[in-house]
Amino acid sequence: MPKIAILAATSSGREIALLLNKELPGSELIDTTLGVRKALETAWHSFDSIICVMATGIAVRCVSGLCRSKYYDPCIVVVDERGGHAISLLSGHIGGANLLAEKVAEISGGTAVITTASDVTGHTAVDLWAVEANLTVVNPDKIASTSAKLIQQGFLKVYQPSDFINSFPKDFHPCTKQQDADIVIALVPDTESGLKLIPRVRYIGFGCRRGTTINEFRQAIADLETQDGLDLRSVGGAASIDLKNDEQGLLELAALFNWPLRFFTKEQIGSVPGSEKSEIVHRKIGVFGVCESAAILAASGKNQSGRLIIKKRKWERITAAVAETKY
Repeated sequence: MPKIAILAATSSGREIALLLNKELPGSELIDTTLGVRKALETAWHSFDSIICVMATGIAVRCVSGLCRSKYYDPCIVVVDERGGHAISLLSGHIGGANLLAEKVAEISGGTAVITTASDVTGHTAVDLWAVEANLTVVNPDKIASTSAKLIQQGFLKVYQPSDFINSFPKDFHPCTKQQDADIVIALVPDTESGLKLIPRVRYIGFGCRRGTTINEFRQAIADLETQDGLDLRSVGGAASIDLKNDEQGLLELAALFNWPLRFFTKEQIGSVPGSEKSEIVHRKIGVFGVCESAAILAASGKNQSGRLIIKKRKWERITAAVAETKY
């Protein structure tokens, strides 16, 4: 559940703030006694979304020095003190401000104000589509120019060497030559022009001893990256056996990298053929191995089994392997 901060600049605005706090799960009223700017700066680093019940100019001046990127900044929605308008101010697509503005307007009885060009023109929001398609944006500085070309031209040419994406929006046209593409989807997008996207089709399977810390997991990840050539931008998640579903270090690692974390049963782990077998592991938890099987299961689809690309590696308290989805 996203964490939502609600700030009101005045006592009259607090009434709308209280209403929104009551109706929005995961929301919290933020004290602005010491000033709106200070309250916003504090909320900026602790919340996914911020609702500002105040004049737009106040919100803009307060956040102008805090903005880094649409991929990291919290979304901002500004609401007037009567709740008449909910303005999607910052991170409309990826951050979710557009959707939040619509929800706020529904609660307050007002109107959502959405100004992102793709929503106005009816074209695909390139940045949002990339997130929904589980793609990592290599050069986010190209998002704006690519989106502008889509609006001006009416379509974009997309190249991918394998069928990472099975279907595209109607204004995305597949092409056969990388040099002609506006968007390139590849595990190694080596084009010098266009928007570069990496499919997140690799999954890390982990085995670990009880109490393994996040720093130990981070060292294992660093070794997979530097010694085995794993591009973390291509990683779509992590996995392990369900006996580890409360392992704090593993949970913290998944949260750090924003990786979905899947846990499989002993029966599922044991059903994977060909993975490395350990009698010691079998005596302890009832299966012959965890990391390779977990990685393969996480990378598997309905009709295809995942393909192991990095076999079991061992550290003092961790084992890890990486599998890739087949196409």
